[in-house]
Parts: sequence; C-alpha cells; structure tokens
Amino acid sequence: MADAANFSDIFFLLKQADLHITQLFEAQMNISLTRYELLIQLKKQDYVTQRTLQEKLKIDQAAITRHLKILEDKGYIIRERNADNKREVIVHLSDQGKDILQSCDGSKAELIKTLFNGYSTEQLQLLQQFLTDFNQQAESVFKTIEKRKDMIQ
Repeated sequence: MADAANFSDIFFLLKQADLHITQLFEAQMNISLTRYELLIQLKKQDYVTQRTLQEKLKIDQAAITRHLKILEDKGYIIRERNADNKREVIVHLSDQGKDILQSCDGSKAELIKTLFNGYSTEQLQLLQQFLTDFNQQAESVFKTIEKRKDMIQ
C-alpha cells in the first residue's frame, strides 16, 4: 500500500483527468458532458421522471433542473407534468435531441481515437477495470460513512 503522499498525488491526478476529459469533451461536442449523459439516459429509457434521471446521474435537484431547462430551451427534450401525479415531471427526448446525439457520435469517436492514441488494448482494459473497482469501492465507503452519520444523529 502506498503512503498518504502518494494517495494525495493519485487524487490530484484523478481530479485533473476528470477536468481534462470534461473540457475536451465539451470543446469537441459543443455540449456539456452532464447534458450529453442526460440525453444518453433518455435514449436508453425515454419517458422517465426527472427524479429518476437525477438519481441515475447522481446530481442534486437544482443541477438536474438547471440542465434539463437548458436542454429544453435548445429543443432537445420535452418536459411534461405527469397527468396522474402533478408533482412528477416526465422527461423525454425530442426529435432534435435524437439528432444531436446522432451528430455527436462522429465527434465522440474522433475524440476517443485521439485521446487514447498510443495506448494498448491491455492498458485501456486495465484502466477501465481499475476505475470500475475504484468507483465501487468509493461508493461502498461513502455508504458506510453515511450510515455512521445516521447512527450518530
């Protein structure tokens, strides 16, 4: 196991990688990564509640509302009140939203090819496995911390 200084370096590198990926993605695609992910979620499962999207992307209520408002203003999604439960907002992908996703496919493929140029398949698989394991571990630790907080209160 590495010492605390190395962990700080690792955290900093992860943060920097996240920042670079986000900036590169937004520059290449002309849409934020979060908004793109929202559109992808709607492509996978159209006509979902705003709350479901919020939970899937793990963002707060204010953020989901802000992102969906921007997507709605651009014509990429349609938000409607649930007729059976007026407190729920149902979100679905518009034809324009489907078109923007399709147009992003080429740009995304080009970015991925450029970004991962020079890395072997094995290196990329190792990175993917590490990040998957790391995220699962982080989620588990977070849940443990939240349980402890609940027990103290």
